Amino acid sequence: MGDALREKTTEEKIIGAAFLCNSEESEMLAAIAPELNKKMHLNTEKKCAFFKIVPADIFPFGGELSEEIDQKLFSISFLLQPSLFIRMRRGKAVMVLEKLTESGIAFEEISASCISLPSATKLDGLINLNKEAVVQDRNSQLVFSYLQQDNVFLENEPSVWDCCAASGGKSILLYDLLHGHAHLTVSDIRENILNNLRNRFKDAGIKNYYSFIADLEAGKHLPEKKYDIIICDAPCTGSGTWSRTPEQVSFFDVNRINDYAAKQKNIASAAIHNLKKDGLFFYITCSVFKKENEDVVDYLKEKFHLQLLQMEYLKGYERRADTMFVAVFTRQ
Repeated sequence: MGDALREKTTEEKIIGAAFLCNSEESEMLAAIAPELNKKMHLNTEKKCAFFKIVPADIFPFGGELSEEIDQKLFSISFLLQPSLFIRMRRGKAVMVLEKLTESGIAFEEISASCISLPSATKLDGLINLNKEAVVQDRNSQLVFSYLQQDNVFLENEPSVWDCCAASGGKSILLYDLLHGHAHLTVSDIRENILNNLRNRFKDAGIKNYYSFIADLEAGKHLPEKKYDIIICDAPCTGSGTWSRTPEQVSFFDVNRINDYAAKQKNIASAAIHNLKKDGLFFYITCSVFKKENEDVVDYLKEKFHLQLLQMEYLKGYERRADTMFVAVFTRQ
């Protein structure tokens, strides 16, 4: 609830949160707040009105939001627990669906490869994670949709550099989209993160790749070769995912947005030098802040004379998912 009920006592805050964040009647509210319990059927917007809560009470950083983001809907989405999403890997869909059906777990097929599950679903021991399916947000699975419009890369074996690879989720996604026909390079500033990536790649069956440590923000240890595709999933505030980590809303320092934006410009600028002519540069964040997204895009376009092919927000606040930002550039 962040600061939305800041004038209330702790007990009142807990009661209010139980009312606002759930849709079914509960034994607790029936015992201590029966009048509220009878109103559990109301939609979230009406519940907020009952408590005289406005979006700015829940998400106080509206002045930093992109104009593409609906502040009201985005703020209210913080009261709804996001779903758990998995991406079934190539050739594994039938197997995964059979396992889920046999387990009796409730699930929804979003697409041929995307499954939505209740947020608390335990998959360990049920599905071979990374080999059969990858835990990956619904919108994160869509960040390379531009490639569906450009069959040149799907039909060949492009060289790919995931320059802020972290645990490798985007690399595995692109590897699958390219049917494993890619020369993959991954880097990160942290050795321990790359160790996690290597273990994940092993589970995923990805063997032929090159990994190295690089400090892109400082422009150190950059590769000498150029790549057909560069993935820059830049470090960011993560504000598009805060409904999964709501404590961030209470403790976030708004001044950090400028720090992240500066870091993103430095990292992207360093990586762009390694982009081939007519190659694709994917700039990705899970932020909803303009300074981290549109402003960085404008900076890169002006500094490097890049052509912007696509720019969009994958809005998660109406589908119980994360909100992502994607911009695709090329150099001609």
